[in-house]
Order: sequence, then C-alpha cells, then structure tokens
Amino acid sequence: MFHTGQKVVCINDQFEPWVYDLYVSLPKKDRTYTVRSMSAGRSNPKFSVDDDAKIQLTDAEFDILLLLKELQNPDDPHSSVKQELGFRSERFAPLETDSEEEEEGELVGVGAGQEDWLPEPAYK
Repeated sequence: MFHTGQKVVCINDQFEPWVYDLYVSLPKKDRTYTVRSMSAGRSNPKFSVDDDAKIQLTDAEFDILLLLKELQNPDDPHSSVKQELGFRSERFAPLETDSEEEEEGELVGVGAGQEDWLPEPAYK
C-alpha cells in the first residue's frame, strides 16, 4: 500500500468522459507524483437523470483514493461531506529509484565472494 510522502508513478490515465466535467487536474501516465494523503472514497459512480434533468448519484464502489501533492481538485459535488476528488490507488505504482535497487543489491551481496568469511557459531 502507499503512504503519505511516497513517490508514485501513474500507470493508468484513461478516464470516463464525465471525469473531465468534475476534475480540474488529472494525472498523466508515466509521470511521477507525491502522495499527499489517502482516504476511503467512492469510485466508478453510477448516475441517473430525473424528469427535471437533475443528475443524481445512484451507486458507487468503495475504494482507497489518493490525493496528490502536485494536483488539486474541487470537492466531490455528490458527497454530503467536504472531500476533495481523489484518484483510485490502482492507477498508481510505487516509484522505484536507483538507490532502492542499489540497496537491495548491496544487502544481498554482503559477504558474498569472500573465502575467509564464515558465520559465527551460535554457541561457544
């Protein structure tokens, strides 16, 4: 899972047409972002239109939503609580940096290839 301050990369920037009416800023595929916060929220909403042409939210899935430091959006107009529109966490992957990959290699390779290295006995 993700945590606040973590760098992530967008892996899916394909949005339904209605998203462009609600959001001001959307992530772009292969760009890096910083997690500002995470919360439970709604995704994949279903809408209906009544006889007066009023749009109402009728159903949605619950999801973990991310807010990104680099992107700001308005509050969800279909929510009774003030909550900024976020993005489904599955649209992102953790960013792997070169230093993380080097650290893993160093940890795996400690003591390797040294003939004089022997583990210390558990009991003396």
